Amino acid sequence: MFKKILIVEDENWASESLLEKLDQLIATKFQSTIITTVREATDWLLKNEVDLIFMDVQLGDGLSFEIFDQVKVQAPVIFTTAFEDYALKAFQNQGYAYLLKPYDDDELQQALNKVAPFIVQDTREIQYKTRFLVRYGMRLKSIPTTEIAYFMAEDKILYGYTKDGDQFIVDDTITGLVSRLDPTFFFQVNRKFIIHIDSIIDMLKVARNRIRLQLQPALPAGIEVIVSEDKSSDFQMWLDR
Repeated sequence: MFKKILIVEDENWASESLLEKLDQLIATKFQSTIITTVREATDWLLKNEVDLIFMDVQLGDGLSFEIFDQVKVQAPVIFTTAFEDYALKAFQNQGYAYLLKPYDDDELQQALNKVAPFIVQDTREIQYKTRFLVRYGMRLKSIPTTEIAYFMAEDKILYGYTKDGDQFIVDDTITGLVSRLDPTFFFQVNRKFIIHIDSIIDMLKVARNRIRLQLQPALPAGIEVIVSEDKSSDFQMWLDR
């Protein structure tokens, strides 16, 4: 999806934190370049092409908006800043998303989702996860994704549940995993659940356009799955493909 990413950021902690998050959220390999000044970024963009740009607004030698006065930027830009005041100008300068520091994985994933349709993708390179290697004590087992009913995040641990009701721990985050699963069959319905389409046995519309799901195998006692309001429309489109 994103083969070449440029990060224009003059704070080391911010660029390092962003790269760590991107490594978790982007399933395919990508090249990254970090630049810290307006001048360097301008020179670099005059000579190089890139798929996606992350830009802080305030850099050591000026505002990053000055870059657009000197070079035609073709790639979508996600602005990252601690200041709300520049949002309008950001969207006037190739901005597709505006993240206020500190932002979390979900906010970054939503920004990536916004720019993804504008990236030329070679679907032949997408390799979705086909199995999970899990441990049961001293034993190992390889579980095909076709046998998985849903994933549930609970107390900072991500669990997978097979169609037979077996539970296992997944060494990943829910936002990191969802991009590695085939979207034909899997959908993240809220912050806690990714479900397989075959696990749904009943659906009921509830308040604020949300949808309550009944899944098979049954959920642990006291837990229910609600498609969040912001995902309800996409969920229904996913069901109607």
